Amino acid sequence: MKFSLFIGVLVLAQAAGAYGQGTYTQNGASFLGVEQSLTESASGPIVQSYFNDGDAAKSPLTLCSSSCNCGSSCPGNVKSGCCGHRFSWGNDTYVTVGAGIRASYNAIEGANQSGNGGTQQDFSVNNARLYFNGQGHKRIGFEFNTDINGAQGFDYHGGNFGSQNTGEMRILDAVLKFQLTDHINLWTGRFLPPTDRSNLSGPFYANVWNFPFAQFGYPNIFQGRDDGAALWGEYGGGVFKWQTGVFEGESLGGPNVNGHPGKDNLMFSGRVVLNLLDPEPGYYNSSTYYGAKDILAIGASVMHRSDAQENIAQTNTVDFTGWSIDGLFETKLSNRGVVSVEGAYHDFNDNDGETGGVGITLPPSGNNRQGESYFVLGGYLFPRKWCLIGVPGQFQVVGRYQKYDRDIIDGAGGGTDEQVDAQVNYIMFGHNARISAIWSQLDTPASSNVDTFTVGTQVQF
Repeated sequence: MKFSLFIGVLVLAQAAGAYGQGTYTQNGASFLGVEQSLTESASGPIVQSYFNDGDAAKSPLTLCSSSCNCGSSCPGNVKSGCCGHRFSWGNDTYVTVGAGIRASYNAIEGANQSGNGGTQQDFSVNNARLYFNGQGHKRIGFEFNTDINGAQGFDYHGGNFGSQNTGEMRILDAVLKFQLTDHINLWTGRFLPPTDRSNLSGPFYANVWNFPFAQFGYPNIFQGRDDGAALWGEYGGGVFKWQTGVFEGESLGGPNVNGHPGKDNLMFSGRVVLNLLDPEPGYYNSSTYYGAKDILAIGASVMHRSDAQENIAQTNTVDFTGWSIDGLFETKLSNRGVVSVEGAYHDFNDNDGETGGVGITLPPSGNNRQGESYFVLGGYLFPRKWCLIGVPGQFQVVGRYQKYDRDIIDGAGGGTDEQVDAQVNYIMFGHNARISAIWSQLDTPASSNVDTFTVGTQVQF
């Protein structure tokens, strides 16, 4: 039923795209165009249309103003893009304040807690972030961001951090930033370690609503973050980037303890990225630029912690190593539509390690982290612009398949998690305002064919 509803949304979006290519008439006036705005005439409201933001048909009285992606020209050094209000005390002294919210309606077939097999329906606040970024010197800056506990429904390392009240705000990023040279930077505090493209994009800058569980094997405190320090640099304005650092990981020094009780080694993390078309400057990246860039990027990451856990016999220590390769291709076609293709492969090896006789486990199935995973994604952003709820935007369709094959450790915890996502987006202000309708089907060893229909909205400014 939910899949049928999703298909209906998809057909409606396609019909809207076809309608936008035709000629339509209102109040006796005929127009051929791709973007609509409501203005006043002597005989009442009429529909005006225009092909670009500079078209003379656009009126200052239009209800539908042009769209913009306020993060598209940002250097990528902060997770909040270049949005928010800036309080400046000079060229190199300022603070920028912003916020971002993701909220959704979810209908899960057969998940009603009453046990009657009915549909579970919930409204969720997926993320509620406050952004504070600033600089006090030409080469010294900071980033401080917050989010809610249980953001996106994931808090998969247990309750060792403290209160798990989902209504509480929690530190997301707390970073001190030092620009050592024109090409080399030092960051220290709590932030995203150098891992894969998905993690360095995050939920607000991904191509899909549901964050890929194929990526979950990288250790973190909360929302992919960890406490540590990193050196990173770029050349050619982001043509080639490198990042390397040391972090707490799942150690006795961190708030989440999943490690050998007699060891407290730091975790190493590193990443390199090569952009063969347009560069991606800055520490962070996006998983789509909605046509603002032509991207052909290849990245590789590795994470390692020695003596991370005990072996099964509890007679020795074993290491943890995770590595991945990822790629993104995105280009604007001659019709101004945008094609996106993304993929990633991950390998997480705990060397059959355990802590207190239990291996590290992860959602969605709750089985062992050790194993290999991947996802492939394709998307198309339609060139036609439309005006819904008084805001111009474009429709985008996205499909993704992901799989996580988990190893058996000490006779348990193996199996395969698979998920298919089909999504329609209405992109209004790039990553800063969009509406998504998603159908997903999840198969795990414990349960097969769990269908979920989601309508999600994200806004950040």
